[in-house]
Amino acid sequence: MTDSVTDATAPIVVGVDGSDCALMAVRWAAGAAVREKRHLRLLSAVGILPGAYAPAPTMTSPAVVEAMHAGAARAIDAATQVAADVAPNVDVEGKTVSGSATLALRHASTWAHMLVIGRRGLGGVRGLLFGSVSNDATAHAECPVVVVGGPAPTTGPVVVGVDGSPTSTAAIGHAFRQADLLKTPLLGVHAYGGSSGAAFYGADQRTLRQFEDEAEELLGEQLAGYPEDFPDVKIERRVGIASPAEEIVDAAQSAQLVVVGTRGRGGFRGLLLGSTSRAVMEVAPCPVMVVHKKP
Repeated sequence: MTDSVTDATAPIVVGVDGSDCALMAVRWAAGAAVREKRHLRLLSAVGILPGAYAPAPTMTSPAVVEAMHAGAARAIDAATQVAADVAPNVDVEGKTVSGSATLALRHASTWAHMLVIGRRGLGGVRGLLFGSVSNDATAHAECPVVVVGGPAPTTGPVVVGVDGSPTSTAAIGHAFRQADLLKTPLLGVHAYGGSSGAAFYGADQRTLRQFEDEAEELLGEQLAGYPEDFPDVKIERRVGIASPAEEIVDAAQSAQLVVVGTRGRGGFRGLLLGSTSRAVMEVAPCPVMVVHKKP
């Protein structure tokens, strides 16, 4: 595995740890590698995870360190087999590194075309939907990150959240590209209800219609121009009065991929991962791609 790559040769990198979520991430990534004609790189980090192999005081003993490396090797082997089953012609390479998974993935994002990770790994706490590793990667990665939480659907549109913010604009570009690769329609979703549709309770129909017209105009403007580069992608539009997260998650019920920016117009300066993107990643029934900048 080398860092000397160009954008055209940059691989798709998957973080693996032997968990079911990680293997589902490998399955999705292998399909993406076929579509994008890229190599696939599997990365497993060997770091101290108290309680995973032994009580914390004994985590640095030779026997425990050896067990951790053996576990990482098994995770790579299992992931390699999954990738081979899905995409037998894709070049696959696995590597274990010492240190934390979060730092390993941050580094990998500097030379990867895309990171793909499971929503929760072996260290996940039962009931905690969004793990610390996936949270860190989506906030700090320098390339798009796809979070896989379950078996990935193979039908349905690519859904993209649209709000006019710079990261939303970046998300639109990635969403069109993914829709073109998947040969499926793109569904642009814009919510005009703010944090809750209750903000419009009691508003007259004329006021509601005005908000809706403005929302549809913004959505149309944001999606304009892309058909020139992606003429085969059918465009669908949806505006709603609920919160952005609610509207996107609802649209995701029949989607095969959701694309969101890290922060929308309501994001606070310095907050790397916005409430909408985080909420979507926690509960969306399909893979979610998080982007920081344009493709």
